[in-house]
Amino acid sequence: MDDEFFGAPDKVALMRRAAALWELLKEQPRYSFYGRMVALSEPDEDAPARLMNLARVQGASVAYYYPKSGLDNLFAQYEAQGFAHDWWNHYRGGEAALAAARKVLAEHALPGDVTSARIDSATPAELVAKTAELCISCEVMAVPGSVMRGISQPGITLVALDRMGSPVAHAASYVIHHPESVRATDAFWGMLATREDRRGQRIALVLGAHAIVHMWEREGIRGFMTGVREGNISSSRLCNRLGVVDTEWAYAQCIDRAQLGGQLTK
Repeated sequence: MDDEFFGAPDKVALMRRAAALWELLKEQPRYSFYGRMVALSEPDEDAPARLMNLARVQGASVAYYYPKSGLDNLFAQYEAQGFAHDWWNHYRGGEAALAAARKVLAEHALPGDVTSARIDSATPAELVAKTAELCISCEVMAVPGSVMRGISQPGITLVALDRMGSPVAHAASYVIHHPESVRATDAFWGMLATREDRRGQRIALVLGAHAIVHMWEREGIRGFMTGVREGNISSSRLCNRLGVVDTEWAYAQCIDRAQLGGQLTK
């Protein structure tokens, strides 16, 4: 059965190409994936060439744990070859994130008119699509249904629903690195999104905390990583609240202008 894809046609095409490429690369520890694009887990001296080759095939690529001190040189190499570039601060939390998440859950609950649900293989396609639409409306690139449902890889997707059953907030965490990678116990965490009329009620904070606890206790995860745009104060504060903090690394992205233009939504 075909996977469920969401978003603009160019983003869907990117994810389809990435899924096909992942079938070829998934046994190699240097690469990682959670539905958006095949990424470089641990940059090495060949990282610039590998990232540009990945971008030629997929339309875009990203390296996690890329030293911020090396971004100017990396991006100069991209520009020389006609590629665009983008980056996010690489936030990460470990045991402190677990402690912070448990503290949040002890002190805060969802509003009385909101319930939480986990998206899985039995979730109606309509709710999965509406959840993806919420993410996209908050400028968060949705992942395919197989990832949201926890079918293609271990993880958790949480959605908060109002009394009408409509999604009002979202958080997720997925295992993305190869078991033999030095980053094997670091999971992607985030995709925090809240409908505009429900912001300021700590809904995404609570969902994000639940995701951290679940991944620590059920999947053996010991590190939580996410990308935060420079200057995004609200996301930075929420991450800090959950013990996920800025590091010396960046998410360094390479973009094929011919396929995707100059920027790709996170």
